[in-house]
Amino acid sequence: MNFSSGRGRPGSGVPAVNMTPLVDVVLQLVIFFMVTAQFAVLPGLKLMLPELASGSLVQTAERLEVSVTSRNDVFFEGRPATPATLGDLLEQTGADGSRAVVLISADREADYGTVFQVIEALRLRNFNRVVMGATLPAAPADLSAAVPVPER
Repeated sequence: MNFSSGRGRPGSGVPAVNMTPLVDVVLQLVIFFMVTAQFAVLPGLKLMLPELASGSLVQTAERLEVSVTSRNDVFFEGRPATPATLGDLLEQTGADGSRAVVLISADREADYGTVFQVIEALRLRNFNRVVMGATLPAAPADLSAAVPVPER
């Protein structure tokens, strides 16, 4: 840091500190943490979701999540549940069944019967907007290999 006075004589007057680099670094750190905080949403359960060829993301104000693990354990919003108690947990949230979207993330090794019991519990509580979670396959690195080029 260069401490200097306004008159050019070293050691006389009030030292001046340039605050611009400090403000720049702090602003860049704030922006960095704001951007990376959006991608820090990690699932609490290790699920291997089935792959989809195409799809769209569901974005809504009222979104509830039910997870079914490969050992057929059911979780509602990260808390352990059963298909029998799922209806009571849904009522405790106070969500409107006609507007709320319920995302079911079931492991590909989960039993169909357990997933069906979860769907039935949702249907009995009038939660009709149900979305099944899946993962999109990774895009190929070489696009020329993915799209055949017609020969002339």
